[in-house]
Amino acid sequence: MPNNFLVTGRPGSGKTSVIEGAVALLRSRGYKPGGLYCPEIRERGVRVGFKMVDLMTGEERILAHVDQPVGPLVSKYRVNVPNVDTMSEASIARALEGADFVVIDEIAPMEVHSEGFKRAVLAALNSSKPLLAVIHQRTTTGFIGEVKSRRDVRIFEVTPSNRGRLPEELARMVEEVLRWKR
Repeated sequence: MPNNFLVTGRPGSGKTSVIEGAVALLRSRGYKPGGLYCPEIRERGVRVGFKMVDLMTGEERILAHVDQPVGPLVSKYRVNVPNVDTMSEASIARALEGADFVVIDEIAPMEVHSEGFKRAVLAALNSSKPLLAVIHQRTTTGFIGEVKSRRDVRIFEVTPSNRGRLPEELARMVEEVLRWKR
């Protein structure tokens, strides 16, 4: 039975909202999430970057920003690789140690510039804990392609027709894995 549930879809399709909905349902049922969210940073209504937020501690760091002076360029954003290394390794390790399930938003071109991120993602994928993650849709090669092709993952594409029911479906599957483990 797969225990790694990956959500993909077009930009703006609601991938993060689906994961947030599943996390909220699982929290309301008494389960403890851990891992990372990467929300947008907006200034005067314009997206200028992304931050990383640890679900267990609330710690935040810049993932990428238009004003970031150094780092790999992805679209118009420079990635702060040291922040990604530190946050992903600590947050995902903390989740593997003390959470019921792991959340990673998201496995995408910005994040994979970090070797620490890739190691932490592999640790989560290889663990027996359920993983809920958003994964970049178009990429089929490299690290992202390898994650997508694993036999222990199940990929869900968010569409307008399934967006409303996916949070409950994902929450149910995570609960099944958690009950099966006990």
